[in-house]
Amino acid sequence: MGNEERTIRLLLFAQAKEFLGFRERLVSVRPEETPREILERLSPGFFERNFGARVSLDLEYCSWDAPVGEAGEMAVLPPVSGG
Repeated sequence: MGNEERTIRLLLFAQAKEFLGFRERLVSVRPEETPREILERLSPGFFERNFGARVSLDLEYCSWDAPVGEAGEMAVLPPVSGG
C-alpha cells in the first residue's frame, strides 16, 4: 500500500457540520491516516471543541485512532444518547 493517496467521502453531522462548514466532501487520504489526523488536517483544533462526536468507517463505529485503510466513507456523528 505505502503512502498512496486516494479519495474517500467525508460526511459530517450536527456540530461537526457546523464547525467545518460542510456536510459532505471528497477528501484525499493515505491508508495509514486516522480519522483524528484527517480532521485535524482539515480543521486544526477540531478536537479541542470536545463535543463527544463518534466516527465510523464504512458504516461501522471505530476508534479515532484507527487507520482508514481501504474505507470509502468516513462519517462524524453526534454522540448517541441512550435511555
